[in-house]
Amino acid sequence: MSAEPAKPIYVAILGTDALLAARPVDPVQLARACQTAGFDFVAPVSWGEELIASFLADRLSSQNGGASVIAAICPLAREQLIAMPVETPVLSMVSPPVATARYLRAAFQPRPVHVTYVGACAGAQHPDIDVHCLPETLFSRFTKAGIDPARQPRHLDGQLPAERARYASRPGGIPDGNWLLAHAGRRVVEAAPITADVVTQLYQDEAVVIDLATACRCVCARDRIAAQRMEPPRSTTPVLGELRVPMTNGETALPMQPSTEAPSESEDSRAKFSENALSNGEVGPIAPFEHTLTQSLEPW
Repeated sequence: MSAEPAKPIYVAILGTDALLAARPVDPVQLARACQTAGFDFVAPVSWGEELIASFLADRLSSQNGGASVIAAICPLAREQLIAMPVETPVLSMVSPPVATARYLRAAFQPRPVHVTYVGACAGAQHPDIDVHCLPETLFSRFTKAGIDPARQPRHLDGQLPAERARYASRPGGIPDGNWLLAHAGRRVVEAAPITADVVTQLYQDEAVVIDLATACRCVCARDRIAAQRMEPPRSTTPVLGELRVPMTNGETALPMQPSTEAPSESEDSRAKFSENALSNGEVGPIAPFEHTLTQSLEPW
């Protein structure tokens, strides 16, 4: 008799715009609401942004100088670069939701993972994302299920919350300017696609990284100041372990050790999300899950 297939781990990835839209509900309360709705694990999209920023710095460090490059992380930026070709070299990477999803799938393997991304990022329309819904959809489903995020505790009852501090990145996945200067000797300069080549000429004696996110109206980078105010203080050490996670097509980041821990199974704890909707039935809270992917600095 063949063994039954393993039940999937239901994961919710919360976009930066979802965290901002939930205010004054804080990120811990929102995570608790998602767990009450039946998700086994809740992760911030900043995890994927950390991977992208580190990967970009590694690529630039290996060039031993090199020329200025455009970091095309947001699909909106890639679309504008296709419509308006530039002479400056372009390094195209996956979106933060996809990077986060790939990290989680690698961390929880061999268990199957069902990923729901909550946010308006256009890059979440991808085969690595099983369900993509807007924050408003999640909030309305909470209401229908009788879940009030504002009444959720601001702690996780002994659980280790997902680490939300940043080490290498800014919202949108671009490396933090000071961090990149220290690790790859390059500065970050914001520009629009139409001015990218001009910026390259202005910095012709210095190789820089050109960030197009703000000019292209990237959702993940739309309000970086407000987003960073909601986050813990910047970490002095990497917040993620090392896993082999593709950041571009056919290329991978540095090897890492996957976690061997998996959340406990319970039929009642499986996320009832399908086609962007919670089930009509009542969903009970899941048992606490202690994960070992990161170390937490919360509460702060």
